[in-house]
Amino acid sequence: MPTCAECDAYVTRDFVRVFGIDGAVHGCPRCTTYRELQDGAGIDPNGDVTADEG
Repeated sequence: MPTCAECDAYVTRDFVRVFGIDGAVHGCPRCTTYRELQDGAGIDPNGDVTADEG
């Protein structure tokens, strides 16, 4: 059963496929916002994802 590496909450395999990387997710709706997830928070274990303002 997949879980969030940050808060250990259950996440679906589809959630991991969309928001994670290499079968792991480091943020979920329980511990982060969907906006942060869209910006890549689910793939960064340090939460240091920044938007490209280029």
